[in-house]
Amino acid sequence: MLVLLVGLTVSHIISMTIYSGDRVESLSKMGGRHMAQRIANVSHLISESPPEWREKIVSALNEPSFQVFLSPKSMLVSHDDNDWRSNAIRNFVKGQLKNDSVRQVIVQMLDDTKAGRMYGIESPADWMQMHMNQMMHGVPPHQSLRISIELGEGQWLNFTSAIPEAGSFWSRKSILSMLSMAVAVILLSVWVVRRLTKPLGGFAKAAERLGRDVNAPPLPETGPIELRQASRAFNEMQERLQRFIENRTRMLAAISHDLRTPITLLRLRAELIKDAEERTKTMATLDEMESMIASTLAFVREDAESEESRTVDVAALLQSLCDDMSDRGLPVKLETPERALYECRPTSLKRALSNLVDNAVNYGGNADVRMEDRGDALWIVIEDNGPGIPDDEMEQVFAPFYRLEPSRNPITGGIGLGLSIVQTVIHAHGGKIALSNREQGGLRVSIELPY
Repeated sequence: MLVLLVGLTVSHIISMTIYSGDRVESLSKMGGRHMAQRIANVSHLISESPPEWREKIVSALNEPSFQVFLSPKSMLVSHDDNDWRSNAIRNFVKGQLKNDSVRQVIVQMLDDTKAGRMYGIESPADWMQMHMNQMMHGVPPHQSLRISIELGEGQWLNFTSAIPEAGSFWSRKSILSMLSMAVAVILLSVWVVRRLTKPLGGFAKAAERLGRDVNAPPLPETGPIELRQASRAFNEMQERLQRFIENRTRMLAAISHDLRTPITLLRLRAELIKDAEERTKTMATLDEMESMIASTLAFVREDAESEESRTVDVAALLQSLCDDMSDRGLPVKLETPERALYECRPTSLKRALSNLVDNAVNYGGNADVRMEDRGDALWIVIEDNGPGIPDDEMEQVFAPFYRLEPSRNPITGGIGLGLSIVQTVIHAHGGKIALSNREQGGLRVSIELPY
């Protein structure tokens, strides 16, 4: 937008400069021709008048911007042959006076740099006389036209007239014109830029929505051809992601179904083992295998979950979860605002929070839960007093099937999918989850859920 504004402003200044030059030239031509016609008319009148009347006529014709006086010789030395304007005016006056007793016409066009100097004047006395006449009759010292016409009876008729001066380029009107154009360009550019970038905002929202829900509605394929092509490509990408997740879920479900059949057969055969200790170990192994299959399916289904989003009170959800654990005699504390409305998938979110509180109680001995509404996001912090997690394993614990050292889980370490499921749920809500060790000991889980 800035480039457009600068470009239009520069082009406007250039066009105004060209227009100003043409205007000055036009005014000079019009003013010079008008004065030449007037001088020719006065010369014709003087030449046709008796000599004794000429002084009175000349005095009557004088005015501030048009001086006429008689002299015994020319006030100008010679004609300026290098000035096309002087040549044009002389030829015009000669043509108008060709029938009169005019012998010679001398014309000089004086600019600002010459009008104040003795230029083409025979003597300082003559120059002083002309200068005094100019000052007395108010002829400005800018561009002026001076003509001396030789009449009969040894007289010269002298004219001094001001040529109209063009106004300054940096006039109030020109500045107002440029400011008006700049304001118009800014307003138009803002409207155009917003209109052009509005689809980009739609794409950003669609991408964010897709990150939370792969089954979100597709983008409408409307607007210019480029926008329709981009929308079509985005929708095709979303369809490919949906097919990929669906195929993966279907494949794992089939594997689970196929594995459960031999596990059931092995369980029946294990019942026939006579050694009780060996039978118990075999049954425990089969139970672990079945638990792994169930957990894996739960993880995959959570990743592809299509639960409908709705607005719930997360404060009430946390209160219910912590009350249930407190009723079971678990050391759980909760600090939360009275109300915190948030659009989410409540079942998935409650499952994730329950998993984190369970881990805090099981591995850290207690769970201190806090929630804050910071205006742009909900912040949930879960702390315990356990041994914490080594710093080099903070990110690895979110990987599927990753388990910490046995000291972290002396009773049961699960299969390592709990935190993976939690991270999947939080990311599906557009949020973030981070782990850190407390200075006084224990683990801190921080969750950010943006509105």
